[in-house]
Amino acid sequence: MADDAPARGEAQAQARARQPALAAAIRLLSGRRLTKAQLAQKLRDRGYEPASLEEALATCEERRYLDDRTFAQLHVKSVLDRKPVGRMRLLHDLLGKGIDGDLAREVLDEFTGDEEERIDRALAKLEAMRPYDGYEQLGRRLERQGFTAPEIAKALRKRAKTRGAIPQFESLE
Repeated sequence: MADDAPARGEAQAQARARQPALAAAIRLLSGRRLTKAQLAQKLRDRGYEPASLEEALATCEERRYLDDRTFAQLHVKSVLDRKPVGRMRLLHDLLGKGIDGDLAREVLDEFTGDEEERIDRALAKLEAMRPYDGYEQLGRRLERQGFTAPEIAKALRKRAKTRGAIPQFESLE
């Protein structure tokens, strides 16, 4: 029995050392939703040791406090509710927040069904805000919003039917 006391004491000390990382993780997650990468970086910045940090992350995932898929889905929905942006911009945002590339593409595939409607909304908004912009300027603005070149060309061709011909646009085909 005397031999078990040091081992038990050591185990309790390790448990206490891990507890602050978990407590800090829960505190951070209670403030706002974070990705696993963001939470790990915040804990690293606070000086938690890697073993404690990994255990805290695992515990948070196990308890479903931390879920990158849900974060990505909510982020994409939130962005799309506010403004029409393209797939490339959304992918860039998710990767920047530490979401795995495959997971980000998977989540974006769930939302890509309305890509044509989004670019049409974006184009209508741009035309309302900048009625004198030509097709070239509109195309560049749509590109900065994350839409791909084929999507932009298709939307501008469609818009040309109501707005007028696109000069030298046939050479792009």
